[in-house]
Amino acid sequence: MRLPAFFAVFNSKETRKALEEKTAEFSRSLSLCKATVELTAEGLLVTDRVGRVLYHNQFYLEMWPIPEEFMDNMSHQAIVQYGSSQLKEPQRFLHATEEIYHAWPPESLDLLQFNDCRIFERYTKAKVLEGQNMVRVWSLRNITERREADAYKAQLAAIVESSNDAIIVQDLNGIITSWNAGAEGLFGYRASEVIGSSVEILIPPDLREEEGDIMCLIKSGRRADHFETVRWGKGRKPIDVSVTISAMKDRAGNIIGASKIVRDITQRKESQERIEYLAHYDSLTGLPNRTLLSDRLRIAIENARRYSIRLALLFVDIDRFKLVNDSLGHEIGDKLLKAVAQRMQSTVRQADTVSRVGGDEFVVLLSRIETATDAARSAEKLITSISQPYQIEEHELLLTASIGISIYPDNGKDASSLTRNADAAMYSAKGQGRNRYQFYSEDLTYAAAERLRLEHDLRGALSRDEIFPLYQPQIELATGRVIGVEALMRWNRAGQGLISPASFIPVAEDSGLILALGEYILRKACLQARQWHEHQGFQGTIAVNVSAVQFRQNDFTDVVLRVLSETGFPPECLELEVTESVVMQGLESVVQKMGILESHGIKLAIDDFGTGYSSLSYLRQFAIDRLKIDQSFVRDLPGDADAQAIIRAIVAMGRSLGLRVMAEGVETEAQARFLQDIECTESQGYLYARPMKSNDFEAWLKTRN
Repeated sequence: MRLPAFFAVFNSKETRKALEEKTAEFSRSLSLCKATVELTAEGLLVTDRVGRVLYHNQFYLEMWPIPEEFMDNMSHQAIVQYGSSQLKEPQRFLHATEEIYHAWPPESLDLLQFNDCRIFERYTKAKVLEGQNMVRVWSLRNITERREADAYKAQLAAIVESSNDAIIVQDLNGIITSWNAGAEGLFGYRASEVIGSSVEILIPPDLREEEGDIMCLIKSGRRADHFETVRWGKGRKPIDVSVTISAMKDRAGNIIGASKIVRDITQRKESQERIEYLAHYDSLTGLPNRTLLSDRLRIAIENARRYSIRLALLFVDIDRFKLVNDSLGHEIGDKLLKAVAQRMQSTVRQADTVSRVGGDEFVVLLSRIETATDAARSAEKLITSISQPYQIEEHELLLTASIGISIYPDNGKDASSLTRNADAAMYSAKGQGRNRYQFYSEDLTYAAAERLRLEHDLRGALSRDEIFPLYQPQIELATGRVIGVEALMRWNRAGQGLISPASFIPVAEDSGLILALGEYILRKACLQARQWHEHQGFQGTIAVNVSAVQFRQNDFTDVVLRVLSETGFPPECLELEVTESVVMQGLESVVQKMGILESHGIKLAIDDFGTGYSSLSYLRQFAIDRLKIDQSFVRDLPGDADAQAIIRAIVAMGRSLGLRVMAEGVETEAQARFLQDIECTESQGYLYARPMKSNDFEAWLKTRN
């Protein structure tokens, strides 16, 4: 670097000394000036009016970089040309520099962006020195870090402002100093309403101590990262939130406040509560489910053991509920179940538990009883309550329930045995006619196990060819003529022999197996009767029993018509027998199905008539051809006056409606004569023949003819 030179002429000793002092002072000032310029964080360059370099510091050389030896012979224009290749926009840089020399503005400011991503701020200012000499000072400052910091701050501010989460900054006194749009959306306050206010406006009073403890952790430098709590929105609306909190520090590392990220977790909490609810409560009725019942039963047993008290478990099954679903649909069925659940809850004590453990199965836990009589009394109340009429939309429905009861510790000392034994007792109640309760006994355990084995064997009975029909003739009383034959389902259980229909038909109905078994017997009977029509000269009807479960199926009529089509059997020679309970449930659906069957010529009979609740007004609505008097009334003829009166009334009712009347279970000539005397026209029973296999019936028929 070139330094200015000067010459002096000394005229005297005093003058020389003064001049030396001035020279020394000038040197000191010059050295100080030079040191100051060299130590500055800016690159400095001084040029004259035409661009000659008058001065530069070291930082200016390092910025480009330019070797120092080049500076002695280079003009500013050459330096600019040399350094432009290092910039992202060299032409703009060259043009701007040329314009400055041309226009010679008092000052100018622009940015230089280097290819290596450095950013410099170039500032230039014109200066007039003594003697009218004009120079220009060029200052270059590296602002890369500042620009990056500004960009980071801008980006951070944008992120904070655009965040869906509430981001709140408060000082150590709890005064809110920053509030983003997410906070406004969550809490309902604008920034202008809360900045400068205490954060306590967001905190319910009972949680302010908790907030104070957390801030103490922050002030002490310990972590209080994440927690879930409740905060108040505008209008003191409670909001479930999660809070992530961290300390705010100044450049010296001193804690000056806290920043909080607050997130609304209301939906998550609701989802968790919903999941928790579904895990322990039945979604339809709102009753405790099997899981919650197990927990409560376990606790109740522990208390009963500790305090030597008794408890009872009642297993409640709604009788024939499947008929409602099949005839009226699941929507009506669901509404009915909800009504049943409400009644059961209102019947038991508040301390007891009513739970739904299956489709139409409920369990009642009586957490404390004195004697078994208390459990019986509760069961009676439940049966009475459940049996009251239900009005579901336009339907008035009647239900009954079967209840099995087990007592702790008499019938079991753990949840599993108590539940199993109450279930067994419930099946016993069903077997005894339903609409009743039954206590557990040891015999019921064997009966329940046998029922399971029975169902298991029944599932494979068709494939093993164990199901078959027997045929019992139907007789015209006046002439003794064979007018029809009834096909009766039988099961020859492997290793067990013939099983009573009273034993396996209810199992088949409860398990749904009756659908396949019933269709099989119908098909078998139609094929057999067609053969008799074609080769034996028998032209009577073939009667087939239809289970209530079968008749309630939506496609029942389609199944019957398909079987007739596939077997080629004439519809007018088929008679389907249904019980009174079938026609008394779901009136509209029953009438529709009966109308379809009648339109194809198929006959319908009501079996076991007199055991149900049919009335004359109901019977008039159905397409019925025959009434079959239940054998329980025929058994006591002719000596029993009550039996005589009932049968006379049934025969008179049938005749008034233009129906044929048949008596079942006729075993003696005296019974047959009485029936004929009161104008009952048809009969069926052991007096004529027991149910027979097809070849035996053919032989019997030849003898009969």
